[in-house]
Amino acid sequence: MADPFLVNIADRPDLEKPGADGKRAVPGLSDDAPMMDKARGTTRYLGREAAEGGVDGPFAYYSDRPAGDVIPMHRHSANRTEFLISGSIEWREPGKKPRVYGAGTLSHVEAGTIYGYKVLEDARILIVFDGPPGINLV
Repeated sequence: MADPFLVNIADRPDLEKPGADGKRAVPGLSDDAPMMDKARGTTRYLGREAAEGGVDGPFAYYSDRPAGDVIPMHRHSANRTEFLISGSIEWREPGKKPRVYGAGTLSHVEAGTIYGYKVLEDARILIVFDGPPGINLV
């Protein structure tokens, strides 16, 4: 049995800031995965980091997104569960009317679902994937 895993957000780097090599590396995404360059804010990986530099999961991310931030249409290769800690978001899916939800909302999105969103009020978000998230911009 493995020891319990504990991590604090303050101990993790912002994945949206480029590293010394000028690139941004997001655990759970391949090195050639497209980044959402128009997005602003911070994202921190909360899962285990493997000894050889990879990740072991859980694939959990904490994100602070400012009002006005737009996450473009994309899809993931893993199921995604999100809990909106604070703020409000306008959820968008192709061919559907946008939906607005606020703090305290839990959402679940199946792998392959195309979606994007706009942050209406500064938001704090906890996102958990059931495997490496992968990402494909649409």
